[in-house]
Amino acid sequence: MPESSEDQQVDSAERTVVLGRHLHARPAGQVAQVAAKHRTTAIELVSGDRNANARSVLAVMSLGAVKGDQVKVVVSGSDADEVADMIVEILHTTDNGE
Repeated sequence: MPESSEDQQVDSAERTVVLGRHLHARPAGQVAQVAAKHRTTAIELVSGDRNANARSVLAVMSLGAVKGDQVKVVVSGSDADEVADMIVEILHTTDNGE
């Protein structure tokens, strides 16, 4: 396969995380900041029957997810695994930094 085809390959990653804290403005903002740094990567959060584009703080907060809820992180792009892991780390972290 030509090298240019590999460069255009789109990877995907999916992770499920149990929230370590309520999904309020601070973690929603942190998620949006990560999303903003990875402009060519599609990032969606799913909680129950709601989903949100991770680039929007308000959309992430509108999930209404609270501590102990499961949130699915769905990422598509060349750096999908790295981005998914970064978002999971944000969502899993408690207010105490654990």
